[in-house]
Amino acid sequence: MRIPPLIDDMERQDSGGLTAMLHTLRMCAANHRIPLYLVGGPVRDVLMGLPVRDLDFVVEGDAPFLARHVGSKLGGHVVVHHAFGTASVTLDGDRIDLVTARGETYPHPGSLPKVNPGRITDDLARRDFSINAMAVQVSDDRERLLDPHGGLSDVTAGVVRALHAGSFVDDPTRIFRAARYEQRLGFSMEPETSVWVGQAVASCCVQSLTGDRVRHEIERILHEKYPGPPLMRLAGLGILSQLTPGLDRLPAVERLMGWPSQADPMIYLAALVYPLAGSRAEDLVQRLNMPNSWARVVRDTVRLRELEDELSHPALANSGIIRMLRGISEDAIRTLVLVSHSSVAALVLQEYLDKLRHIGPELNGLDLLAMGVSPGPCVGRMLRELSDAKLDGSVETIDDEKRFVREALVQGGDRQVG
Repeated sequence: MRIPPLIDDMERQDSGGLTAMLHTLRMCAANHRIPLYLVGGPVRDVLMGLPVRDLDFVVEGDAPFLARHVGSKLGGHVVVHHAFGTASVTLDGDRIDLVTARGETYPHPGSLPKVNPGRITDDLARRDFSINAMAVQVSDDRERLLDPHGGLSDVTAGVVRALHAGSFVDDPTRIFRAARYEQRLGFSMEPETSVWVGQAVASCCVQSLTGDRVRHEIERILHEKYPGPPLMRLAGLGILSQLTPGLDRLPAVERLMGWPSQADPMIYLAALVYPLAGSRAEDLVQRLNMPNSWARVVRDTVRLRELEDELSHPALANSGIIRMLRGISEDAIRTLVLVSHSSVAALVLQEYLDKLRHIGPELNGLDLLAMGVSPGPCVGRMLRELSDAKLDGSVETIDDEKRFVREALVQGGDRQVG
């Protein structure tokens, strides 16, 4: 089947490094008679009329060899991973990835695959879903679609279909990807694929995955435009609760449905862990081998949820709010504004973000020293007291601040200057 002239269209639409790399890549492949294929997501997306996000090429031959030729002709930056037969070329901020065609086998469920050189048909057969198992040969002028697994018909039908019954047992991360593609594209899982997913989940397949591999899949979801639907789908499939109990229902994520993630994907991470008890949240931190930035958001979100009743207390002073929130990550606070079950707590947190955290005394440490406050800890303590007084409205102007300090010095017997 013929498809739109994909590479030519890309070259016409781009005037930077991508055009040069695509032109040179095709020329080098043709000169060395190396079959070159555009594969996977770009093919799927062009068939759907969607913007092409990434450019992944499969080479029947030596991908690093071809990448080095392209890089040397253009002066691009080439990165080669000989162990995997992969390479990338970067020029003027644009990048293309090249992979040596290969087949693969899984020594045991959840393991990383063992790979061996192969043909394009072997490479397509190792892929996750039929809609990602299509290729277009681009090393000559004949851009013809290779579709050995019926990906085009599944694109037309709007289904996500795995290539074989053992797909999710071999690689349980495909369950995360199935939910992501399904929700992003507005597709649904093909019935037999749904059965295979259910069987894999029932076998607790996720336990065979390392924390890093699971976290990378969750990170990809967090960077989707709308992470809510795939997260809810995964919870419904029962796979998230296998990471730690308590993720079978996601009330905070449900409240964020339709909220885009571009501003900060960590808001969705915080919403994901919102229902967890502290011990369960800590289990998840350890299970996913979370980096410090993630772990802080998780712990602070749980801590904030535990403080919701205190934050809702009508007698809580502004200075008390500041003390309670000192050191809490802004991502966690912004999330609770959106998802807290307490509307009062949400309003308090919003006031903190908009106003309270910006309130502070006009006097600084040097001013206090000049007024007679002893050097050392006394300065910090006086600044905190002055800040609390300003937050709670007992001082307003700089003259009020000076009067507050003078009275404190007299009461404390700490005056050292006239």
